Amino acid sequence: MHQQYLLGIDNGGSATKCVLFDLQGRVISNAAVRVSVHRRGGGIVERDGEDIFRQNCCVIRETIDKAQVNPADIICMGLCGYGGGLGMLDAAGDPIAPFIVSTDSRAQAVLAALQAGGAADAAYAHTFYEPWPGQPTALLPWFRQNDPAILSRCAHAVMIKDYIRYRLTGVIGTEFTDASNTGLFNIHTKRFDPEVFRIFGIKEQFSCFPDKVFAPADIAGYITTQAAAQTGLREGTPVAAGLYDAAACCLASGILDASTLCLIMGTWSISGRLSINLPVRSEKGTAMFSFLEGWYFLEEASPTSASNLDWFIEQFYRKMLPLGSDIYESCNQIVGKLDPAKSDLVFLPYLYGSNTISGANGCFFNLASHHTSEDVLLAVYEGIMFSLLHHVVRLCGNAPVGRARLSGGASRSGVWCQMLADMLDASVDLPECAELGALGGALCAGVAIGAYRDYSQAVTDMCRIRCAYMPNPERVDIYHAKYERFNKAIQTLEAFTKI
Repeated sequence: MHQQYLLGIDNGGSATKCVLFDLQGRVISNAAVRVSVHRRGGGIVERDGEDIFRQNCCVIRETIDKAQVNPADIICMGLCGYGGGLGMLDAAGDPIAPFIVSTDSRAQAVLAALQAGGAADAAYAHTFYEPWPGQPTALLPWFRQNDPAILSRCAHAVMIKDYIRYRLTGVIGTEFTDASNTGLFNIHTKRFDPEVFRIFGIKEQFSCFPDKVFAPADIAGYITTQAAAQTGLREGTPVAAGLYDAAACCLASGILDASTLCLIMGTWSISGRLSINLPVRSEKGTAMFSFLEGWYFLEEASPTSASNLDWFIEQFYRKMLPLGSDIYESCNQIVGKLDPAKSDLVFLPYLYGSNTISGANGCFFNLASHHTSEDVLLAVYEGIMFSLLHHVVRLCGNAPVGRARLSGGASRSGVWCQMLADMLDASVDLPECAELGALGGALCAGVAIGAYRDYSQAVTDMCRIRCAYMPNPERVDIYHAKYERFNKAIQTLEAFTKI
């Protein structure tokens, strides 16, 4: 039998990626393009809708051309995309405003008012979701207050991957993981809930959200004639519904039960795990549907991740290193040689938002004249990782982690990986595939088309672990003490923000 392939597309916060896999999970070819993001005052972070789709078409065509395969041998494709954000389309299906990226914080004050007024608490009983600024629960009320003319033209509200799938198939719909990530989806009824829209003061927008809510491995549509011409795919190629990115990374990491923690360090810092139970309501944990029937994906996340390092490098370190050097590898080498026990500098990575104090900004604590640029760099690394650890503690309490699997850009650094293993006092596995979002979409496609009987077989055939980092006992106690100091810095910043 001739070779068959699965295509996965990942619309991330910083890049759009496409990967062609064979049915054994081997990467045949891939392509990627950095996204064009427009940042404006007031926390606005946006992308042009037409530009997004053009980028998707380009990476699909490039991937097919590189592989030199017959498009007819691509038996199915699946998508993933960043969670949150918002796209608004008119009745004809055309964007009426730029797509809002998940790191957008324009609605921070609106969210604070919704929380203070009790709307977030009232909605939680229906959604089991803690809202944040860069998602529809806060963004739609922001438009209602600041740009009602745009809102009045909105006929369809879509997430990023669902928009791309619509442009490829002509079908407007969503799927359970992304729907439950909007903060407007009832976790009990598995439908968008008009009562939740009423609670948030946006009842008129209920009709904007799709009636079609697919399971991730459902066939949600087929490549249209126009999309085939734009991408090089065969007309009629089936398209699976797919997943939002954290759930896609969980699946592509081979996690199919509650025994292993899913950690992602990319644009956002994300800690997630599968559970058959919803969180205790009094603890207000965030729960979404997962790819497994009867299982939830519990998540703690914030924009406190490696984007903070990107800022530090661009503003300071890039000017200090020779032109043409691999700046991230240079930083890894510097940090890898430092002794964490000799550093008392603390960095709170809140440049793009906080996971502890609403409205707080990033800062350094204990900075003195004897500190060097290397000390500051180490503090940035540690602060980002401590912020991820904070999510793990909220998610797991005092229970031992046991084992975790890490993905995202930081997983390419042995320094980050070892630091995480030491902080968790747990094994940290690295999946073999570097593009887990695309792999997660391809796994859904494989199950949807019947190439695998279920996710278990798909994971067995397509997912492998490359290596594992074990904790260094000498550093476990060091980082335990430093994490306590990190939490004291948070308390101090909280007092400062109240002044």
